Amino acid sequence: MNKIDFTHLYDEISRFPKLPGSIDELSMKAFESVYGSEEAANAKEIIYVFLSHKPIPRLIGKSNILYIGQTKSSFKTRRLKDAKLHVSSKANSLKYAAIIKNYGPITVRVCDYRKYGNTHKEAEGQLLWWYFQNHCEYPPINYTQTKIRKDVVEA
Repeated sequence: MNKIDFTHLYDEISRFPKLPGSIDELSMKAFESVYGSEEAANAKEIIYVFLSHKPIPRLIGKSNILYIGQTKSSFKTRRLKDAKLHVSSKANSLKYAAIIKNYGPITVRVCDYRKYGNTHKEAEGQLLWWYFQNHCEYPPINYTQTKIRKDVVEA
């Protein structure tokens, strides 16, 4: 068994499979090309991470992690309905437009949740905690915080 802690967060995420395509403009087509892919339909029981091309300054350091989430259903089922919201809601469209303009295209990586916790929420919380340990804040699009405070996971 290997021990994984917050120092491994970025190496771990770099090994997550990437969904095809990228969100490179503020349009339904761009979001739907990633959220609606066949791979997104097959990605179930996962944690997922939104990444920008260029890193964003954080309280400590910088990071290209924009969001950490989880779903029991497929990524497509969970997020495809959000494509319209990301493009049409005033707050979301401002946020996503700023990210794309300043930090480049957004990609999505996915991983089976079981490597990081016994439940989806626990796995999501684990990655959020490791992010917090690295940057002393949560990713810029996350509203979810976590009460998970495990420093090490055996994988």
